[in-house]
Amino acid sequence: MVPLTKYIKPVGLAVAATTLAVPASMAIAQVEFAQEQPQGPEFADNQPQSFPLISNIAEAAWDIGDQRRQKPSNRVDIQVVAPPFEPPQITIYHFDNPPGAEQVRIPGTICRGSGGNVPVELAGVFSGLSTSPASLMPTTKIRAGEPLVVSILAPNKNLNSSAIDNFDIVLTTPSGDREVINIVETEVNSGRFVGMINTAAVPPVPVKGDCVLSVRPGDTLDIGIDEISGNPLGSVEIGILIDPFGETFDSGDGAPVSGTRVTLIDNATGRPADVFGDDGVSVFPSTVISGGTVTDSGGNVYNFTEGFYRFPFARPGQYRLLVEPPQPYTAPSAATPAQLTGFRRTDGLPFTIVDGSYGGIITLDDPAPVRVDVPLDRPGVPLLITKSASNAIVVPGDALQYTIEVRNADPVRNTGDIIIEDQLPNAMRLRIDTVRYNGSLIAPVVQPNGQNFSVTVPPLAPAGRGILTYLAEVRQDAQPGDAVNTAQARDSRGATSPITDAAVRIERDGISERFTIIGRITDGGCSVDPREANGIGGVRVMMQDGTYTVTDRDGRYHFEGIRPGLHVVQVDPTSFPADRAPIDCAQNTRAAGSAISRFVEGRGGALKRADFRAEKTAPRETAEINTYQRPEVLTDPEAAGAGREWVANQAPGIEWLFPAEDHNRGLKPFVLL
Repeated sequence: MVPLTKYIKPVGLAVAATTLAVPASMAIAQVEFAQEQPQGPEFADNQPQSFPLISNIAEAAWDIGDQRRQKPSNRVDIQVVAPPFEPPQITIYHFDNPPGAEQVRIPGTICRGSGGNVPVELAGVFSGLSTSPASLMPTTKIRAGEPLVVSILAPNKNLNSSAIDNFDIVLTTPSGDREVINIVETEVNSGRFVGMINTAAVPPVPVKGDCVLSVRPGDTLDIGIDEISGNPLGSVEIGILIDPFGETFDSGDGAPVSGTRVTLIDNATGRPADVFGDDGVSVFPSTVISGGTVTDSGGNVYNFTEGFYRFPFARPGQYRLLVEPPQPYTAPSAATPAQLTGFRRTDGLPFTIVDGSYGGIITLDDPAPVRVDVPLDRPGVPLLITKSASNAIVVPGDALQYTIEVRNADPVRNTGDIIIEDQLPNAMRLRIDTVRYNGSLIAPVVQPNGQNFSVTVPPLAPAGRGILTYLAEVRQDAQPGDAVNTAQARDSRGATSPITDAAVRIERDGISERFTIIGRITDGGCSVDPREANGIGGVRVMMQDGTYTVTDRDGRYHFEGIRPGLHVVQVDPTSFPADRAPIDCAQNTRAAGSAISRFVEGRGGALKRADFRAEKTAPRETAEINTYQRPEVLTDPEAAGAGREWVANQAPGIEWLFPAEDHNRGLKPFVLL
């Protein structure tokens, strides 16, 4: 067999050579094969493609002698179809550098603007960020003014496996903006295309083709991404954020407070921070007035709602807010976050209370929004306070209850935390375990002098009231007279009450204001236990004022109703038995070296003791002592005048019958012997 060759050259297909075998009987002939050109349009790179039907017919031609012979083959149709479609994978990124951030090279992006091609460059607060590689994080939210990075994984656009491909996409927004950018493959044959575009807040009105994608802060944005030909690639939902921002409000009722001067301070320098507008480039004032109007260096106007403030962009770092509220408000607030939980912002959501709300550090280290709401304190109307005591008259040892009522006279606003301060009189002492507020035990803070104490109670609601009660005990040494107890209330916002007082009168009865002295005179000297010793009766015991008594047969005596203070108790040595004499066994300062006297000091209600001892001595000479007949005690009927005939032998007229002038109800007449 003789090998023959068939040449196939369809347009758009690779040239192929095919070797055919023919019978040897045909070897004498010169055979040529031809193939018709396939029918259909030519293909061009990066042009819209159609896929036709390709038909092939082969024809064999040969010579036999001087005759030319030819024969066509059958027709073969081949339908060209598109490769399987892989939908693109669209991801939105923003610049961020947390752990796990992707390091992606962003090739130079060209914006097809209305004035021609414009390179997309980072500016303003983002001017120092790297794009080769860029530190990126996937996101569903960006801030107005932040660059938007678009990544599309589209293998079908990877047309040249040995070169970097690119194609144009169209970004559209519901606000009416339309921008075209050219996105570029990140690496050869990667199929991943990346581009970026700067964003700006609406207002102002979006301008198509200005190479800035206009977005409305606070909105959720659907970004349509299409090919330049109009074929849709998909859409992405992006939330548009604002940062940093917040609201100044009344800590008493949550109402917004306009007119507050708010300055963003760079904590590293202590100076006003560099702030940029929504476009990330225009200089924005570092000091704004809440609820006011601000214009940045680009002419953009920012109208704040009541109590609202905002700093669109600041570089990463640590900041704090310098808050200067209008009169009569003060800052930082004394209200705790827990006390503000019941209030709502103008949008109906809870306030965001953080350290920065009280002048603390605000850290900006990622593009996430930072909301800092600022509570302001306004002094309320004066608090009302009353105080009363359970008794008007007390005696030493009594316990009486004091009641303090505090009322919020403001019918609209809460108070701050309330501190109730109380001052007890010297004659009283607080029973700490009895202090209650609205019926619940509360721990007071007692000053070292024991008289002043205070309690801190929760805020009062508008027109609300609270009741504080406690017991105070009248001291034993309290002097008679008026004892005045004072109290005052103030809250953390500067509202105060008048000073109120409650007076009670202290009176002393005979027992509580005097004290008693008891004692015993025993025999046996110092060697005998006085508890076992015999008492000596009939001994005269005296005090320095002449008061005296005589011991009973067991040697006991007492003085009662003694005024508080220092006194002297002394025995009369002549009243001892003739063979007994006092001896000093105590030998202390109370005896002062004397066997017959003792110093005794006491206060009201006290019971003091002064004992004396005697020892046996040689009998002493005694003087003659006058004796008296012991009087006979009358019976009760006799003392009452019974048993007499009162009208017998009485003459007519008016005369005093009973008792007679010398009548003694207890004793019968006696005669001195």
